[in-house]
Amino acid sequence: MMFASCDATIHFYPEPDLKPDQNASQIRINVDWSGYGKKEPTGMTVQCYHTESGKRTKNIDNNTDYVMPSLLPGRHWATVFNQTEGEFNYIGFRGLDAVETAEAYIRLQNTPKWYVGRSGGDSHTAGEPEWLAVDTIMTDVVGLHNEVGSPDIRVVGTLHPQNIIYTLHLTIHTENIGNLRSARAAISGLASGRRLSSDRPNDNSETVTHIIESDYWSRSRSHSDRNTGFVKADIRCFGLPGNHSGKPEENTLEFQVMLADGETVLKYEIPVGHLIEERDCPANKRGDNLNLYIELWLDPPLPPGGDSDWGFGAEVEDWGEEDEIVVPLG
Repeated sequence: MMFASCDATIHFYPEPDLKPDQNASQIRINVDWSGYGKKEPTGMTVQCYHTESGKRTKNIDNNTDYVMPSLLPGRHWATVFNQTEGEFNYIGFRGLDAVETAEAYIRLQNTPKWYVGRSGGDSHTAGEPEWLAVDTIMTDVVGLHNEVGSPDIRVVGTLHPQNIIYTLHLTIHTENIGNLRSARAAISGLASGRRLSSDRPNDNSETVTHIIESDYWSRSRSHSDRNTGFVKADIRCFGLPGNHSGKPEENTLEFQVMLADGETVLKYEIPVGHLIEERDCPANKRGDNLNLYIELWLDPPLPPGGDSDWGFGAEVEDWGEEDEIVVPLG
């Protein structure tokens, strides 16, 4: 259901380079997780790229306070992310050989059999990413003043990892809320990933669809009118594409409901690109909480019917055929 709260334990790290470059100096780069706000990670990956030669130095460590790589003289781009590349189920990494191309992306997943996708679209279903924190800085100049193993280690910079994973909050209001037995949904048009050195998600070059299964949803009745209510679901994602322009057709919410009779299924296809609201986090949160919101009224509302036990026994094979309703919002 938005890399630093991953609970996986790092079991193995590669041996350090036993023959470092004779021109290299051992330095220290601090890593400050205090502004992240999630659970401090059990390990981290720090990569340094020499600005002139492009030489990459990679450090993986269970100590998340600092690394002490041996670097060539000059300045370096330093990038950090929590955990290691192989410790994420739904996030992949590519382009790590250069700071300009280093990228985290959402892994594509098998499409559930109930979701047929949008006709004529290049849509891929994706898993819900784990929390991911990154930062990239330019270090101070590395000189030749320290030999490898010297007790006098110079600090050339501090990394401040920040969360780059969003939580998408969906709220759908309707009349006749008691006639709703179970819900599921798919939302298309979200970002496929993010460059580690970028301040925004990638542009939309492919259509990524996140599946929101029945167990993600909760149901509530309105206090003022017990006949009306809403369902809510939260799901993590990489946010909106960097070139998102707020047009309705850029994001489609396919919302399916099973009614209280356990047989009738309604499917709504709702353009929601203009309804997605991004709210800035407080300055002192340092990017910890990134939130997107969608809130709407179901139109047409659910029909009158029985009063169901919410989510009772609504397995995938129980849903049957859908009655499709296209809702042209905006």
